[in-house]
Amino acid sequence: MALSNVSWELKSEDNWAVIGGNGAGKSTFLSLVRGDIWPTQTMGQRHYFDKDGKPSLSPIGFREYTTTISAELIDHYLRLERVLDGKTLLMTGLHNTPLVYTPPTQEEWDKVHALAERMGVVEFLDKPLPECSSGQIKRLFLARAMACNPRMLFLDEYADGLDRQSRLEIVALIDRMAESGVQVICATHRATELPACINRILMLESGRIVHAGARTVGTSSSNEFSSKSQTGPQGVLDKNSELSGHSVATPEDIPQTAVMNLSLLPAPKPVSPSTPVLSLTNATAGIVSKANLVVKAGERWMLTGPNGAGKSTLLRMIAGELPAAYGGEVRWFGQGRIPTDGEYKDFWSIRKRMGLVSPRLQTLHRMELRVFDMVLSGFWQHIGLHNYPTPTMEQAAHDTLTALGISNLAERNANTLSYGQLRKALIARALVNSPSLLILDEPFSGLDAPSRQDMRAILSGLADEGLTMFLATHHPEESQHWATNTATIEDGIVTVLPE
Repeated sequence: MALSNVSWELKSEDNWAVIGGNGAGKSTFLSLVRGDIWPTQTMGQRHYFDKDGKPSLSPIGFREYTTTISAELIDHYLRLERVLDGKTLLMTGLHNTPLVYTPPTQEEWDKVHALAERMGVVEFLDKPLPECSSGQIKRLFLARAMACNPRMLFLDEYADGLDRQSRLEIVALIDRMAESGVQVICATHRATELPACINRILMLESGRIVHAGARTVGTSSSNEFSSKSQTGPQGVLDKNSELSGHSVATPEDIPQTAVMNLSLLPAPKPVSPSTPVLSLTNATAGIVSKANLVVKAGERWMLTGPNGAGKSTLLRMIAGELPAAYGGEVRWFGQGRIPTDGEYKDFWSIRKRMGLVSPRLQTLHRMELRVFDMVLSGFWQHIGLHNYPTPTMEQAAHDTLTALGISNLAERNANTLSYGQLRKALIARALVNSPSLLILDEPFSGLDAPSRQDMRAILSGLADEGLTMFLATHHPEESQHWATNTATIEDGIVTVLPE
């Protein structure tokens, strides 16, 4: 029911991009086309045609020759109790099955290694998936997709969380796959991420197709597109052209219907200006080596760096999820991890003063959990709601959802949300307890253009309120207008840039 009155056909020579806002129905559309879900009974039909043109209602005979990559699929593998490494993931692709169910033969392992060499992922074969960067994971999943020699590849927000170089490499791999004869259908929020092989554009709005037509790629580096209507007048439509009452051009034109009221957000807890909110001294964990920086009250830090450089590891150390190795130290609000005196008697008292948003946290929240309860869990920072909230807490959760314009999601289950909707719900969870320090790992990933604009407005509003923030991003243009301090990280080495 996320889609309504969808009429569309796929021809063998077409590679489609599906665009639309958060919750427009892009992921549902891909699932419907691939055969993962069925149309609602008595409300339309879906037909697959064999080589002789004979129609069938069943996706059997079509779905077996397709493969998919999505944030939800990646989240599924990262949540598995048994951690998979790169070569086991590729082996699941060779069989086109969720897991490996029979002992692989030496011939199959040889095929996996040959595939890894062809796709440039040999160095990740023995690496556990949770230890891979976002770019490494996306490359492994593309290799997995190619393992079964698919005829069609479905991609859902395939470039989220990638640095510029990784995005270019992923797009180049997709174009190579298309050149080899693989048909591509992809969903994205950013027009600049479309591979060159895409020749058709479909726009969804509130579950309805508002445009479907040819893509005409310009020569500019921005890779914007204009389009031709399948049913309207022939000729290229410019960015401001109208088609059936809709402007048709890029994902940046998608209207945002949610209304935000940031004045409803709980005020951040005050912090003494004489005490650093955060300080790292020779802090080492994982790939991060001897990091040194001081974050003062009211500062907004932006951290940049390539995939695999250590951004997420550094943020997990800042959030207290990873302890610094012996010889280094992290202090929050003047207190160490195990304070011996002072106001805070345990680390939990420190954690309650921080809010966190990260792809890893989003993976853990892909579950049967009411959004309202997920926001309430921010008071205890649990995964799930395991305490009884007070009326004051419930009012704060309601106000936070309303402030971010997503109160309509309150009664939805988290695992029914689009990737972008879930990201905004996690922002609400992080803000509900009035944190003194907000830690954000790629907060713009998974958001459509209007929602990214909303996010910029939220961060600017929080900055005006004096909230201290530390953000890691691959898109510095989204945050540089409010950042007061900037740091970079490469190969685990943190460099604080001059103001």
